[in-house]
Amino acid sequence: MVTCGVVFGIAASNTRGQASSSDVNLLSMVRDRQETVQELTDQRNSLRESIHRYVDTTSSSDDPATNEGAASSIPIGTTTAVQGPGVTVTLTDAPADQILPEGAQPDDLVIHQQDIEDVMNALWRGGAEAMTVQGKRVTSRSVIRCIGNVILVDGTSYSPPYAISAIGDPDRLKRAINSDERIINYKRYVVKYGLGWRLDEEKDLTFTALPEDTSPQYARIVEDHG
Repeated sequence: MVTCGVVFGIAASNTRGQASSSDVNLLSMVRDRQETVQELTDQRNSLRESIHRYVDTTSSSDDPATNEGAASSIPIGTTTAVQGPGVTVTLTDAPADQILPEGAQPDDLVIHQQDIEDVMNALWRGGAEAMTVQGKRVTSRSVIRCIGNVILVDGTSYSPPYAISAIGDPDRLKRAINSDERIINYKRYVVKYGLGWRLDEEKDLTFTALPEDTSPQYARIVEDHG
């Protein structure tokens, strides 16, 4: 189990010259990462445009077989309402009234953001075409945070049990979940500490549209001229 919240610290140097050098190195690293993020964002946006052009082309085809094939799957990056088969994973805190097992800490008995993120990552790797957490549509850019005994999904708070649903090939999604090492480790806590776990195949899931495209449109890296 991974507890929520990570504290990052930067040790200050007593030597002014060393501190200045560290600052320069850190600034250089930040700029490199920003450039990498920008490049990946541009690539993703380019791929999304290509996908949309392809979907528009196949949708306008006069071939019924082609149209049927295009309607049978959800294009990557789709932000509109979607429907299809998939799976739902439900995570629950251990019973509050149980006797604390020997060697257990209180944090061992509750669901953390990392547990939810592990399920989400496994589902994305398993080919999930769309996903919700607690019924809220999410993407690979969505932010999950743990505050006390609740989680925030893109700023909206929820209490357990936590349901993560994904549309995609149910068999492939289940294989991805059951073979994921972090999920396997979570299941050890299910047995040892009583955490809740449930994996259900869904014949028909319906997800609402994303409120808006969350891709960066106007943000650009600020050059430091100082």
